[in-house]
Amino acid sequence: MKHHEREFFIGRIRSGKIRIKCNNNILYILPPTFDIIMESCEVYNEVYEKSYVDGIMDEVENLDFMIEHDLWSYEENEKINLLQKDIERFKIEIYNSRNNDKLKKTIRAYIRGGEKQLAELNQKKHQYYYNTREGIATTEKTAFIIKNTTYLDDKLYDFSEIPINYIIDEYHHSFLSEKDCRELSRNEPWKSLWIIKDKINLNLFNNPPNTDLTYNQKNIVIWSQMYDNVQESLECPSKDVIDDDDMLDGWFLVQSKKREKEAAEKEFENNTKSDKIKNSSEVFVVAQDKDGVEKVDSMNNIHAQTVKKQRFNLVKQLGEAQQNQFADEKISLQAKINNQYKQNFRGG
Repeated sequence: MKHHEREFFIGRIRSGKIRIKCNNNILYILPPTFDIIMESCEVYNEVYEKSYVDGIMDEVENLDFMIEHDLWSYEENEKINLLQKDIERFKIEIYNSRNNDKLKKTIRAYIRGGEKQLAELNQKKHQYYYNTREGIATTEKTAFIIKNTTYLDDKLYDFSEIPINYIIDEYHHSFLSEKDCRELSRNEPWKSLWIIKDKINLNLFNNPPNTDLTYNQKNIVIWSQMYDNVQESLECPSKDVIDDDDMLDGWFLVQSKKREKEAAEKEFENNTKSDKIKNSSEVFVVAQDKDGVEKVDSMNNIHAQTVKKQRFNLVKQLGEAQQNQFADEKISLQAKINNQYKQNFRGG
């Protein structure tokens, strides 16, 4: 994004208004007041209840209907989960490969490919969303907000010439993507405004009194604060990582997994008061679910993970295995024999 493009978006975000040109008219969508937001929620609830009485399916029922009629499948649902995990794994890999330009390019291609597949699957999964109770209620809620925040010549517009659906589409098109919002928040002209706002009591946004922040305003504040937190971190990454969304996401994931591991180890220590158990080379912990398995597994260090993988491969190869057949046990036993031999030799 070029500087003049960033200036345009920052100007629009700070104004709080969405400017729409249509049929020689210029309409403005203003941020909703808190009263309008409250009333729009009431509209949502009323429409949702009416849809229930009319027998319209909710999201869960709609998904069951799609599966029953081969419009969606459990396999596709699982594929979404796998793609999300793959994208996270690739982002960790691209961060770990931050000094290898050739490898980064390859990994980035995998990330974009995974995101494209994920978007296509989500689009298919939610293609009938606006026919559900939630979808119908959301549409009516948005229409209520637009009707009460769209102005022409300082007066609420009556939508006599321009259909409300057109304005709603323009309203949604004004929402910036996460990628664009991140770029705006870490670059000029926004970056300087964010830095000096507290020192000179600068009003970042020109919203009317008693109105909520817009979608873009909330996002740019969230990401600005996020980048501040990154900069203040004791393990702050380099600027090239901060400026690269994929690598920074990888850094976030690495830090998150590190915190999860430390929390799991602390919890294990608190729940394990026996020194005998603490000093054991192996401790068997029962996990209650899949997340628990990942939590317990994260407590293994690199050596333990290697041993676990070697043992798993041997059992997979032989079908079953005795303790003394594992490579790590053979090495441990040989070390004991060597140590005993040394002691006997010294004593002899």
